[in-house]
Amino acid sequence: MARQQHSLGATDANERQGSTWGTFFIWLAATMTASSIPLGGIMAQMFPNAPFVLVILVASGFFLLVGIVSIPGFVYGLPTMVISERLFGPRVNRAISAANWLSQVGWESVVLVIVIYIVRSLLFPGQATYTLMETLTALAVSLLANFAVPLLGYRAIVVAQKAGAGVLMIFSVVILFHIPLKDSLVSSGIVMSGATLRSALGALSLGLMGGALSWTMFASDYSRFTQRDASLARVVAAPAAGGFLGTFVILLVSVALYQAGGVTFGRDGIAFPRGMFHSEVLYYGFCIFAVLGLLASNFLNAFSSAFSLAVTLRRDLNRRLSTFVDAFIGTVVAIWILFYAPTFLDVFEVFLSLLIVVAAPWTGVFVVEIVGDLLDKGQAQDPASWMRGHRARAVILAVSIVGSAAFSSNPLWVGYGAHALGGVDVSPLVGLGLGALLATVMRLARGAPTHAGIDQTKADVRPS
Repeated sequence: MARQQHSLGATDANERQGSTWGTFFIWLAATMTASSIPLGGIMAQMFPNAPFVLVILVASGFFLLVGIVSIPGFVYGLPTMVISERLFGPRVNRAISAANWLSQVGWESVVLVIVIYIVRSLLFPGQATYTLMETLTALAVSLLANFAVPLLGYRAIVVAQKAGAGVLMIFSVVILFHIPLKDSLVSSGIVMSGATLRSALGALSLGLMGGALSWTMFASDYSRFTQRDASLARVVAAPAAGGFLGTFVILLVSVALYQAGGVTFGRDGIAFPRGMFHSEVLYYGFCIFAVLGLLASNFLNAFSSAFSLAVTLRRDLNRRLSTFVDAFIGTVVAIWILFYAPTFLDVFEVFLSLLIVVAAPWTGVFVVEIVGDLLDKGQAQDPASWMRGHRARAVILAVSIVGSAAFSSNPLWVGYGAHALGGVDVSPLVGLGLGALLATVMRLARGAPTHAGIDQTKADVRPS
């Protein structure tokens, strides 16, 4: 697998050596990332009265969607964006794939910057400001750590994620035991009101932006390596369970850290006060924890972006070359964020908003088609049969994107819907719900699709 070059075709039989247990660890490590620390901090800052435990539980549960989107990848061995072409048609899907590739590279850049902040504080401790050379040194170290494993391929990612998941879980438990938890995290009494509901929906939307809905668009990229004799239930359960556990723990840690004053935001990004941890060992352990989690997240981004770029360009790509392209773009964007962007948090919020405006409606349509096929026939439909109605789905996606944008609130714009809700951003919920609703109506209107059977030869045909 280290020599894998293909980005569009179905995985070969000799490549399908992965297990559902390995997939569980892939998603567990990928979701326990310090990129959720600013996310949890923003949640706690903007919605201090939200019922955080309930919100975090619900946001984590949405990882079931990632499990569902994994199904066609497992059955046919195809990357997510190749399958997506069957749903939306070649032209529309090229735009979707391009947006997905840009979001992955953007996420890699944002995560890379957070890694740089932490690595810089470890290499040059005790400094309030950093020289240009110190920042560039941290950038070089972070780049090497970030892109070395994706260059090696899927098998290296599985090994790295398994090791990382264990370390991350241990440190999460240790950190929680050393942070004073506030009532909003431990109280079981919730007084529901209009204001509380808006806060809960706003916090949930933020959790989905950086959680489940930011991962659905490449869920099948990893299930396609799972051994063919795995049960469909386990294929769905592995990412759902791994993502649930990782998201729940890291969001709980991040909200608790912010409430206890253990994370601050400024012009120079994110800072973790050393005094907060009452121990140098715990402080350095947390920094290692944060870096490992960030790298685990970016391993998946860097590996999957080649598939999206390949579909956009409509040709197989050398995956290693694609990784180098990501590294170059990530470096350019990271330098801009570090030295020229107004604030890191503005960039972070804008990126999440732009990512989710497309990802949430796309997920709603995709999940309805998969679940509808399972309910109609008890099996995953051949993606080739989805070409029927792809124009209608493209219209549904466009309408849902507009609806989602209308309920988005970010530094670039505040939609009419978000303005009516007092500036609360619920775009992920609106986009997902609207896409799913319209896709369901379309399925009911056209009736059950004609059974196309499972024809593996169709899965091996590249997009035309």
